[in-house]
Amino acid sequence: MKKIIITLFVCLSCIMIANARWNPSVVDTLSKRVISGLEVIPIRTTYESGGVYWKLRASDFKDYFVRFESKYPGAINYNLNSDKVNEVIADWEDEIWETIVPAEIKALEEFDVGLFIDKDGRVFTAEFSMPDETFQKLEKLSKNTLKNLYRNLIKERCKAIKEVDFQILDTDSDFDRRILFGVCGSLGSGNEYTTIFLNKTCYDMFGTFSTWRLPKDEFNRLRKKYEAEMNGRKQD
Repeated sequence: MKKIIITLFVCLSCIMIANARWNPSVVDTLSKRVISGLEVIPIRTTYESGGVYWKLRASDFKDYFVRFESKYPGAINYNLNSDKVNEVIADWEDEIWETIVPAEIKALEEFDVGLFIDKDGRVFTAEFSMPDETFQKLEKLSKNTLKNLYRNLIKERCKAIKEVDFQILDTDSDFDRRILFGVCGSLGSGNEYTTIFLNKTCYDMFGTFSTWRLPKDEFNRLRKKYEAEMNGRKQD
């Protein structure tokens, strides 16, 4: 239980570290366009801090949700799963990043991937999120980099997820609301599909998305090492 709670807080912390932004002041959904071979709808969020953040969704993103009654995804409660199921899901997340995400994407300062997964464990669509600095570099990627990444992601399937019940979180709970906001950016949830968020900062820091598998000493060592590297870059 403690490991799962720590992991959730680490993931939420990674989001805050990576994005370093405040409450949104303006959200603009722009017209669709082709970026690196993929037709996307860019969603630009301008924050009170002055930062700009982007979310890219395939132009047919909404079409994939017509079959669901739930407006928002449910959550995976790892405490209810067997250790074997949790290990399989964790291995699958890391494998996606290591084998499917191209080196050009990994080289970007920040680039996060959201996977939308149905009850059969199939990735039925995905979205990409990043700060403005990264967004401005996408046109320099090799031809069809985003297109090929998206196509490869929606071929993915994790059979272990078939054994998982997606949980409807309590929107009256402060803790659950934070999880929901991190998962889908809004309140409300359902049990027909779920989301897995692959946060690049978390992987860069720990070498895995599942920090609960790391011994405490190793967790702290990697965290301090990453923080020192980031401070060094800022000074340069």
